[in-house]
Amino acid sequence: MDVQDYEYYEARAKDVKLEDITSSQLNADILERLRDNDPELTKMYINITREDFDDFVVCEGDNLGWLGYFVGRSIQLEGLSIDNFPDNLNIDAFLRGLGHNRSIESLCICTDIGEGFKSLGPLLRNNNSISDLTFSGFNIGLQCARNIATLLGQQSSLKCLSFEDIDLYDEGLMEIAVALRTKPQIEELGLLGNQNIGRNGCVALGSALEGMRNPDLAMLNLDYNGIDDEGLHALVAGLINCRNLTSLYLSGNEFITEAGLRSLRTLFQSEHCRLEHLDLNLASIDNDGAVALATGLVSLPTLKKLELSGTSIGDQGLQALVGSLVNCNVLEELNLSQNLFPGLGLRSLGVLVQRTMMKELCLRNNAINDEGLQCLVEGMIARCSLTHLDLSYNDSITAAGLRTLSAFFQSDNCCLRDLWLRGINFGDEGAVALANGLIGNESLIDLKFNSSDITARGWSAFSKLLCDTSCINNTYLSNHTLVAFGGYTTTGGGGGYGTYVTPSDIVGYLWLNKWGKRAAMSKILDSHPDIDVEPLFQWKLKCLPLVVKWLENAKPYLFRVNANVPTEEFQYRQLSAVFKFVRGSPQLAVDGYRGKKMKNIQTMSKKRKFDQTL
Repeated sequence: MDVQDYEYYEARAKDVKLEDITSSQLNADILERLRDNDPELTKMYINITREDFDDFVVCEGDNLGWLGYFVGRSIQLEGLSIDNFPDNLNIDAFLRGLGHNRSIESLCICTDIGEGFKSLGPLLRNNNSISDLTFSGFNIGLQCARNIATLLGQQSSLKCLSFEDIDLYDEGLMEIAVALRTKPQIEELGLLGNQNIGRNGCVALGSALEGMRNPDLAMLNLDYNGIDDEGLHALVAGLINCRNLTSLYLSGNEFITEAGLRSLRTLFQSEHCRLEHLDLNLASIDNDGAVALATGLVSLPTLKKLELSGTSIGDQGLQALVGSLVNCNVLEELNLSQNLFPGLGLRSLGVLVQRTMMKELCLRNNAINDEGLQCLVEGMIARCSLTHLDLSYNDSITAAGLRTLSAFFQSDNCCLRDLWLRGINFGDEGAVALANGLIGNESLIDLKFNSSDITARGWSAFSKLLCDTSCINNTYLSNHTLVAFGGYTTTGGGGGYGTYVTPSDIVGYLWLNKWGKRAAMSKILDSHPDIDVEPLFQWKLKCLPLVVKWLENAKPYLFRVNANVPTEEFQYRQLSAVFKFVRGSPQLAVDGYRGKKMKNIQTMSKKRKFDQTL
């Protein structure tokens, strides 16, 4: 295919038949939307297989020059992902047209376009809107890395740059690091999932960061890169120079141990460190590493989120971490899942929850037992801002442990919204313990648990919690806050999916709870078709107008509870309520009627006398 000048396409754009330059009607439709600047076409994906309505699937018969032209002249397109091109098509024609675009803000390249990277130069030079550039899912060799480095040298507005799953080796990173050194305006840098960044690559990246003048870097993602202690040590000097750094991701670098964590201590103790989010999931920390990390964290009062999942920390390491974080008043999220502290160390963690502004705590799969759960509750019951607590897969927790949560649920300080207990088969006893503990609680919205071993007895306790039908007052005082409840039971295959087993009556109550303040009214209408007004007799007939008005206000909600209820239903209920008041206080009703009649007679008599005097 010959590569034409932009003027060639410009001169013929009005007359070209889109069906003649595309391989399918769907592709023609996309070109039409680009040509007409469809405001809904803000993101576009170029693939070799269609996955979505906005995908342009390149096949034999698609003129890439025209595709590039229409993309280039678009003023609505904000995001473009180049996933793949057939090998037999010349993509340079597309890239030349693309270079005229001025609206694209986010560009993702998921294929090695070879020398085509150089053809992207005009786009990055002239389009000041591009702030986000991602390379993902292909192997970058040395020459490709050089081409990308050259490309980066032509861009000045870039704020976010990511390399994801591209097997970037030492040599490639060294080439790209040279270009990064001249890009202090970058705020987010991602190098994740490469596994092959060695010590030399870390040295190059650290030197690039250290050599930047007043870097704006706020987020650095180095997840799953095989970084070891020496590599981390080489990065620290560069990280210290990044005075705006608030988020550091080092998850999945399993070769980071105690020695590497001591290097991080230098960063934490630096004068300008303002780190807010630290992710060390799956590092080889254990108790000794936790102690080393703690000595650095004590100097980091800005930390808001700490992730230490799967790091083999035990009670000793937990207590060291708690001691370093106890004065970190801004700490909001802590992930300690898949560690090794089942017992007494959790009391100190509870105290940490009490003394900070922590909102989310993840303790999944830690072999926590009843004693450990009790210690956690005792530590945090006095004061707690926790809104999310995940205790899933601590299968040593039984009904006895769940009963200790009652005091927490019913405390004035409880603001917990989400409690996850998946993977804990606590049975009917646990269900009863949870249901009884949640009586009076008005904060919990989402309660997740496995339900395969709960029978009718356990479900009955939950049903009564959500709607106690024994009397109107108890229905009114039931739980009207929970809206997500229960769980799934696997049906085989090991995929974690299964059949929803929460009984239908509970599902119905949860649905009513989504109505907020009207949930109580709806449950009363559903559970008490003939309202008992006898308890109101002590206020004589004063409550009669209130009951009638309540029924009028409730009228729209009965149809939501049961759409098959006839319109006459409310008339029957109103007449029934009036009849019960009259039957319950007959003399008051007669006196009221006579009193009103006498008052009317007296009023008419006074009016006649007044008329006679005129």
